[in-house]
Amino acid sequence: MEGGNNNPGGGKASGARKTNKTRRIWSAREEQVLLAALKDLVAHGWKSDNGFRTGYLVRCENAMKVAFPNTDLLATPHITSKITSWKKYYGNIVTAESSGVGFNTTTGELDCTDEQWDATVRVRLILRDKDD
Repeated sequence: MEGGNNNPGGGKASGARKTNKTRRIWSAREEQVLLAALKDLVAHGWKSDNGFRTGYLVRCENAMKVAFPNTDLLATPHITSKITSWKKYYGNIVTAESSGVGFNTTTGELDCTDEQWDATVRVRLILRDKDD
């Protein structure tokens, strides 16, 4: 083969990675504005038993644009990704709290017995297996 390209398909080498241009880090203020927008939607009847009404992401995006006129945040993928991330962390916290695990704010450590921790880990493993 000519040109030193060992890839039979003629494209980039299989080790080349595509850059994910939609990944970004949220500031604390951006998270606060999004959370306030979601709370406002709940207060105005946009939330039902099985989730938000259609169009809630556009309203969240508009709230972000009002607070940050030059923002590059979009409903999809940015806001949906942040909400998914929050749901994952919220589930972890609820699981830990329901098993009796606490958090010591003075030392920054989890406050629980070995048995409570083992039970928490066991529950998380079972829940993770259900998701697969």
